[in-house]
Amino acid sequence: MKLRMFLDNRPLPSSFAFCMNLYLGLDPGADEGVLHNRGITVDEAIETIGFGKFQLGMLAYTGLVWLADAAEMILLSFIGPAAKCEWGLSSSQEGAISSVVFAGIFLGAYAWGIVSDIHGRRLGFIATALFTFFFGMLSAWSPDYWFLLASRAFVGFGLGGAPVVFSLCMEFLPASSRGFWLVFMEVFWTVGSIAEALLAWLILPSYNWRLLVMVSALPFLLLLVFYPALPESPRYLMVKGDKQGAWKVLEQVARVNGAALPSGSLIPSQSSQRVPNSLDQLPLRSPGLNGNADGEEIKQPQPEKAGVGKTLMLLFSPELKVTTLLSWSFFFANYFTYYGLVLLTTQLAVKSQTELHGFSDSTADSCLPDGKSGMDISTYKSVLITCFAELPGLIVACLIVERLGRKPSLGLLLFGCGICMIPLWTLQTETVTLILMFGARSCIMGAFSILWAFAPELYPTKVRSTGLGFCNSGGRLGGFLCPFVAVGLVESGHRVVAVSLFALVPLLTSIATFLFPVETQGRRLADDIQLRKSGNH
Repeated sequence: MKLRMFLDNRPLPSSFAFCMNLYLGLDPGADEGVLHNRGITVDEAIETIGFGKFQLGMLAYTGLVWLADAAEMILLSFIGPAAKCEWGLSSSQEGAISSVVFAGIFLGAYAWGIVSDIHGRRLGFIATALFTFFFGMLSAWSPDYWFLLASRAFVGFGLGGAPVVFSLCMEFLPASSRGFWLVFMEVFWTVGSIAEALLAWLILPSYNWRLLVMVSALPFLLLLVFYPALPESPRYLMVKGDKQGAWKVLEQVARVNGAALPSGSLIPSQSSQRVPNSLDQLPLRSPGLNGNADGEEIKQPQPEKAGVGKTLMLLFSPELKVTTLLSWSFFFANYFTYYGLVLLTTQLAVKSQTELHGFSDSTADSCLPDGKSGMDISTYKSVLITCFAELPGLIVACLIVERLGRKPSLGLLLFGCGICMIPLWTLQTETVTLILMFGARSCIMGAFSILWAFAPELYPTKVRSTGLGFCNSGGRLGGFLCPFVAVGLVESGHRVVAVSLFALVPLLTSIATFLFPVETQGRRLADDIQLRKSGNH
């Protein structure tokens, strides 16, 4: 018998209400309204409302952020050679244009994560979008190399805040489908990469690189246009004690989805427990969590205001220390491998053709008399091919993340990436090299997408953006270091060492997935550290 339906739809005689109150652990003297006036959490409200038009809109908005972020990162492949030709830069000066962006992201990831956890997801995101758009446009008007270097560093600082809106989006998703949609959202990254490569192919042969920089910043302007419709996270509002504001946001979600909110008043989440298979299995709650049997409201403790230092220290509390160190290491390993494979795709193909056929090994970028980069069609094609390689990995990740769970899926794809790299220890033909690199790129992108879904689920709402930003900064450090390995070792003749490193890192990381203290598949998001801890038992 479905007790929930019975209790919600049948009038209860006082004797039966007395017995049920006693059975449920409530005050036996409470009146019949007690059973109807239960408290509900944000999780229960979102699960009841379900996935609908509102979530699709949030995914589209967040996807646009990911698309814009990817475009700015792929832009680095083209802006460096173009600026080198215009100003006669050295190779180290050219490389610095990319390095300062990663350095900016490294710092911005910390800063924007803390801002959004203290002052709200909306404020944190609008600041990052304005910052990135302004300095992205400003860099297109750079009069000299040093101005470009400074403006691109600030662009990187703004890009460091992209995970803020990612945290906002995931806090609106039902737990039952959250993993799938967070992984699916990475498709926008691939779309942004492909779009940027096509734009570069269209613009650079005929126009100045500055036009490409300006066009690449336009998606952030579109984000600003739709910003007024972006709501604040009801989870964040509950953590900050704004119960009325959280309820209004949930009402908006329900209205857009054409669904009804469950009756009751909002209460804090009790744990990161696993979501029931159906709403009928949701536990009955007593208004005693918000009031006593006589209807008198019990005041909830006021949320403690956390400063910057305390917010960072929470990441290394006994409950989160292992999670933080593991997540930081995984982001470092994934970024290091991902960007390393991007660079190795062309490096190994060129080396294979050179060594097998005895061609001249001249990989230096040429410059045209008018100061433009002399990149040929094959350069644009190689970037497009490597971007399309990400799609199969994303499809596989979407199919397995909710079936196998976060940890097994992440470990499996990382293992596949390492296995694809092992045959490259020996010299292969160009075709075989590209096929193996295609497989490795697919696997690392799939692993990357699952990590982005898994990591924010490991942190409570109170420090979710800060934790994700901290981990993302570690990843950008890996991206900063990988060119010295992927390019430097191969060009200096240490091919086997470079390939071994990019095989061992994902293989060892795949084994380390078993060290994560919790599997988040199907679990509700925790709002505070103690709640997360209680949900792990």
